[in-house]
Amino acid sequence: MIPDPRAAVVGSLGLPLGAVESRSGRSGGPHRQLAVLLVGAFALVAAACGGSSSTAATSTTLASTTSTRAADSSSTTTSVATQTPTDRGAPSTSPSAREQLAALRIDDRSSPDSRYIRDAWSHWDDVDGNGCDARQDALIAWSVVPATVNRAGTCTVITGSWVSPYDGITTSVPGDFDVDHLVPLQNAFISGGWRWDSTRRRAFANDPQELVVSSATSNRTKGSDPPDQWRPPNRDSWCAYATGWLAVKVTWDLTATTSERDALGQMLDSCGDAGPVWPGIGAAVSGGGAPQGSADAPSPSPTAPPADSGGGDSNVYYANCAAARAAGVAPIRSDQPGYRSRLDGDGDGLACE
Repeated sequence: MIPDPRAAVVGSLGLPLGAVESRSGRSGGPHRQLAVLLVGAFALVAAACGGSSSTAATSTTLASTTSTRAADSSSTTTSVATQTPTDRGAPSTSPSAREQLAALRIDDRSSPDSRYIRDAWSHWDDVDGNGCDARQDALIAWSVVPATVNRAGTCTVITGSWVSPYDGITTSVPGDFDVDHLVPLQNAFISGGWRWDSTRRRAFANDPQELVVSSATSNRTKGSDPPDQWRPPNRDSWCAYATGWLAVKVTWDLTATTSERDALGQMLDSCGDAGPVWPGIGAAVSGGGAPQGSADAPSPSPTAPPADSGGGDSNVYYANCAAARAAGVAPIRSDQPGYRSRLDGDGDGLACE
């Protein structure tokens, strides 16, 4: 009879042949038996060569690992690798300007055959229902001091202080400045907005992310030009300008030309450690064009009416005739809100005429 080769190997280890059987009493299968025999043979060779204790320990570990991997589906214990949260990576964050630049859809084809009509983009609407239209909301948001707002009837910003980030011009008269569409409406039209319905066009034209309070000179010089044709004269605003432009285009899924994309990349190169900060405003762009921190202030309500109120509503106050004209209420009759005798230089009952 041919001797069982397993007996020689297992016997040399001082183990009975039954050691190749599983704890449940069932055979582990030929693959498991062969694995045990091979490991046993390796241990014999290591011992004969004077292997160290660390080699024996390695053999024991290898035997355990091999035995586990060779176990068939009838095993009663399974080892499963668990993925920790750090293995999955950090939570996703808002895309950076560079990521948005890479995400731009490029389209260098000519503009659509349909004609751009500005009136088809209804703007200066009160889309958020707060009582102020989008222009007044922008003036409130961009004032570097709390704005004074007349809410008696139509919401009108009366006083504040503004810095045009495009050129550094300042004013305290809201009527002196324009509210610029960062991505001009005509550019939005040729970049994909020509497909939009009136509801989407209206939402875009009144989006706070789209609005920048700037000097009339810069706004009208810019016109409908993209960044490869016009850039703010104040280079300190390039980073914020490019970042804001990209945010609008990506948010509204508008296309860009190759030269437009290249110009935006050049302006992003001007970004410093502070990031996209509008010069003179002192606040970084946060998901949109409007600076954070400017606040709406209610119309002043003095504890006592001014001595020269002249019978007007004391809850409406114009610091001077320039403010009254900016609010569109000049001239002011003596029986109208905001009338003060100090504004009525000739005392005829009609101020700021």
